[in-house]
Amino acid sequence: MSAIIEITHLSHVYAEGSPYKVESLKDITLSVEKGEFLGLFGPNGSGKSTLIQHLNGLIKPQKGSVIVCGIDASDTKLSRELWKKAGLVFQYPEHQIFQTTVFDEVAYGPRNLKLPEATVKERVYQALEQVGLTQENITQMPPSTLSGGTRRRVAIAGMLAIQPEILILDEPMAGLDSAGRNLILGIIKKRQQKNETTIMVSHSLKEILSLTDKLAILDNGCLVFTGIVQDLLNRPEILARYQLELPEYLQIVWQLAAQGCEIKTDISSIRQAGEEIIKLLTRKSC
Repeated sequence: MSAIIEITHLSHVYAEGSPYKVESLKDITLSVEKGEFLGLFGPNGSGKSTLIQHLNGLIKPQKGSVIVCGIDASDTKLSRELWKKAGLVFQYPEHQIFQTTVFDEVAYGPRNLKLPEATVKERVYQALEQVGLTQENITQMPPSTLSGGTRRRVAIAGMLAIQPEILILDEPMAGLDSAGRNLILGIIKKRQQKNETTIMVSHSLKEILSLTDKLAILDNGCLVFTGIVQDLLNRPEILARYQLELPEYLQIVWQLAAQGCEIKTDISSIRQAGEEIIKLLTRKSC
């Protein structure tokens, strides 16, 4: 794999030189490989939103460098190209819908790409299908008449219709029911299968543990952890410090290990947990 995002010694300060100065990012170095799913965690105010807004050019690097899909994010002349490559869906995107119909909302990005209207239409229907909105009549409905969860799907479809190389999701599952959360996870899984890159800001390790390829944790503007799932599972002090809840199957495995059972704890799926528990019962080594 090759790096699709290269962040090197990135720092960012808000309100420099004023009493309200805030160091939002402090010397961040991080890379993301093509096709990876990066889970980005951290408490409120840790710098997560500032970091992801550097990736599609909304914020320009003050110090350090950000290279995305070979594009230098500091080059203002390339901002439009960067916007095409890295699509950012903000938290609660349904609040930012402004078109009068679902079709026009999803078509807004492709139309800005100056695509032929036939291609725009094809992309709109493909994107709506990806988010589970396949009813023919929904395209002409005003988004304001839809439920909050459905509007969220429409907003995400609008970004998928651009077909960005990198999809960046800021807490996309906040406030969704289980069906909505499963749909988001399904979109991510399909992107992984197609070797497409996804970054998701989340507070719930539990929900994405089995899918994520790499994890990064920010705290007070600093990158305090980066690595694969197994690396994090071997750092229980970090899990505890940032209150990252494990899935129930892993909680059972860790409880068995704490009782002296010979069982692997660096697992990331319910299937692996089941295999380890069956081995344990076969050996009866508790």
